[in-house]
Amino acid sequence: MTRGPLRLRTPDLPLPARLVRQFLDDPAGGSWVLHLPGHWGVEALLAAMRESVTPAVIDGLGGRPSSSTGASVPPAPDSHGRAGPVVVLWPRHLSEDVLDDVVSLGVSGRRRLLVVVRSPQDVPERLHELERTGQLRAVFPGTVSARELGVQVRRHLGGPVSLRVVRRLYHLSAGQQALAESLLDMARSAGTLREDEGFWEWAGDEEELHQTLSQAADSLLLGLEIDERELLTLVAIAGRIPEQHALDHYGEEPLASLVAQGLLGHETTAAGGWSDLRVTAEGVRLMILSEMRWADILRWWHDEGRGIDHTQGGDSSATALRWWRARAQQTPSLEEAADLARRGLAASWYRMVQVLTELYPRPSAELMVLAARADYALGDVDGALHRLASLPEAAGRAEIREGVLVAERIRLFHPERSLPVVESLRSRAGEGSPTSTFDAVLAMSDDPERTEELLAALQTLRASEDCEESLLSQLWAGTLLGTRHQSDLGREVLSTLIDVLRREDGFPDMEECAVAMLLLISATSGWRVDMLRVETDIWNERRLRSPALAGVGDLLAAFAAMQDDRMHLAFRSAASAARIHAVGDSYGLLGFSRALALAAASLMAQPPRMILPDPESPDSVHADSVHADSVHADSVHADPVHAGPERHEAGAADGIPWLRLAGEGLALCAAGLTEEELGRRLESLAQQAGDAGETAQEQLLLLMVLLRRSPQAARQVARARWRDDPGRPRLIRLFAEAQGTDDPVAAVDAAERLIGSHARLLGLAVLAKMWDRREDLDAGLRVRLLNLVLDSRRPGEESTMFREHFELTLTGREAPVFAGLRAGRTTAQIARDLHVSSRTVEATISGMLQRFGCGNRMELLSLHLRIEPFEAPVR
Repeated sequence: MTRGPLRLRTPDLPLPARLVRQFLDDPAGGSWVLHLPGHWGVEALLAAMRESVTPAVIDGLGGRPSSSTGASVPPAPDSHGRAGPVVVLWPRHLSEDVLDDVVSLGVSGRRRLLVVVRSPQDVPERLHELERTGQLRAVFPGTVSARELGVQVRRHLGGPVSLRVVRRLYHLSAGQQALAESLLDMARSAGTLREDEGFWEWAGDEEELHQTLSQAADSLLLGLEIDERELLTLVAIAGRIPEQHALDHYGEEPLASLVAQGLLGHETTAAGGWSDLRVTAEGVRLMILSEMRWADILRWWHDEGRGIDHTQGGDSSATALRWWRARAQQTPSLEEAADLARRGLAASWYRMVQVLTELYPRPSAELMVLAARADYALGDVDGALHRLASLPEAAGRAEIREGVLVAERIRLFHPERSLPVVESLRSRAGEGSPTSTFDAVLAMSDDPERTEELLAALQTLRASEDCEESLLSQLWAGTLLGTRHQSDLGREVLSTLIDVLRREDGFPDMEECAVAMLLLISATSGWRVDMLRVETDIWNERRLRSPALAGVGDLLAAFAAMQDDRMHLAFRSAASAARIHAVGDSYGLLGFSRALALAAASLMAQPPRMILPDPESPDSVHADSVHADSVHADSVHADPVHAGPERHEAGAADGIPWLRLAGEGLALCAAGLTEEELGRRLESLAQQAGDAGETAQEQLLLLMVLLRRSPQAARQVARARWRDDPGRPRLIRLFAEAQGTDDPVAAVDAAERLIGSHARLLGLAVLAKMWDRREDLDAGLRVRLLNLVLDSRRPGEESTMFREHFELTLTGREAPVFAGLRAGRTTAQIARDLHVSSRTVEATISGMLQRFGCGNRMELLSLHLRIEPFEAPVR
């Protein structure tokens, strides 16, 4: 019977041990052809197999055994007397007689075969025939998504990780588990992946990891044939090459083998039906480039690069090859440089644009504006504004207008820092606004009474020819709607904008601004459908190009953890976000990230060690060390990028304006104020936010006050125009009503709904208030309250705001007594089993009844307390 290929999805690392276990436990008991790209993990696979059985290994490249089957495959019974499997390495290099022996073993069924290959090109025709007849089964471990890899990494490391850990590891490995496992070990040994109090983070400076990769290159790339390694090196240096060139100069087999191993991939956005090739795993590319000098790159250009016909491929290979020529052969004209910079921005090769601009003592105004876009995309806000403010006197109205559009995008997140540049550029543009369409949309977006007019204008705007101004207008409109008076409409506008930007495929930097705002609005207004869209459609498989976007992801993780009353994880995630934003703060989130981390720490019973970055002396790591494709140009330049002006020091009134009041409130939570003073100041901030129409901030601030049982905040929620909106507003209203009600049943009902809606912090806050008056509750409601708390807890949970409030953990003496009661044993039996007096057991039971507010033992036994199973001693 013919069996098709098997694609294994191993749930955990390490991969080799999992593969061995699945092979040995295969219910069919058949033989496999296991495809391991690059032969990664073969030694670990053999070691894992030897722990269970005694295999016979035939190596086509090593010492080849004799032609006698008995000599080549010696008896190797396991502990049960069964013959172990035969592992075949490099079968294509086996002599005919040895291959005959291997085939006869597989056909006869005398021994199971595990044939390890890199790709289908390594499988001899004799074994292909066995695959076709079902006597050998092709098995592919396959690749994993970023989300799946993140789950595996968390399990492997035994703790939570920063988003940047998952994204960098995913792009370095392209989701190949064996390579990811090696990179994980290298990153730990190099100190790039580091642990702090159970939380794993990725350092911004990867220099040590790059050195480790260069040292590991020979061993990890040892499994490549000579022509395969040459082709892979060429693609690594160039960044992209036309597939047709690879076929013409290297042949079909090396290309097919590298593609099958997942080392080379096709560019999905190739134009005109042409395909471009790229190295899929950034870690492999870095292994090759880290050992190369500029002289090596020049030699490759003259030997290989200049002979590549860029018209055979798409836009990406044409741009990459033109850039290589510019650095290796001659500096292009300013007009060609501007065209190359636009193409580089469209491909998110921001470093390339920066370096290209630095080639000219006096770059054109057009090139400086494009470089400002690249600076901002990499988080260098001051560098971008400095370029825009320094446009040459000869700049025309068209270049100034483009500069205004870039500066207005920055103003969305950094108004104080960018406003002088915006005003200066607008004054240089002469009479009449250079961005009249944008100005009109901004005026409508700022007026809640003109929402219908705004939506109609946006519909017309999307069909306009003025692409960049149209896109910027939609970004501002979606942000103002989403953060102020119409969160659902704002999310819809931004979601539509992301779709448009993907179709345009020329503004990835603008797309990431839209993604950042959609994420922030989703986090602050709680629409889980949008969160699901962002998580699955944008984050899951897309390349992470903006350093700041990883910080936004960590902020979301902090929000989710705080809402779930996991304050330790909230602190670690927010601190990770702050460290990322201290390096590159495109979206003005450094101050808010710090405030969120401090607030989470202040709510923990045992505050963690403070490891937040100092905004006045931020980490000096280069911003582009945390993203994937933007490092494309680093392989073909030798000059450092000029640092530009000194870094701006973030102040209290700086950064994204749509979160400042909420950030101030979070900082107050950690300021050591009395509860009365803190509540009064939070109420004042919430009132300011409401008066200014800052709905998202008003809601966040009211939540902070409601957690402190403020009647004034409950009344403010009851008056709010958003109280009946779906999502978080409705949860806030439910929480406020539960905090203010005198009906205990209604309060417990509300708490149950809140916990079931993934707002455990709010549910536990309601239950905590009820717990303080538990003596007034009837027995059934008291037990229900306690069980809600117990069912919401997790074994080994980290610090939370309410963990200590309920005191529901059994002591070392209480646990065996409670277990005995649950097992139906009498007081005397429990006392005898524990070698204590009956009076001690009675006192322990009495203490539990009082502590848990139970009227009798039946109520106590109805609690869902977690204990180890009780076992009476054997007599």
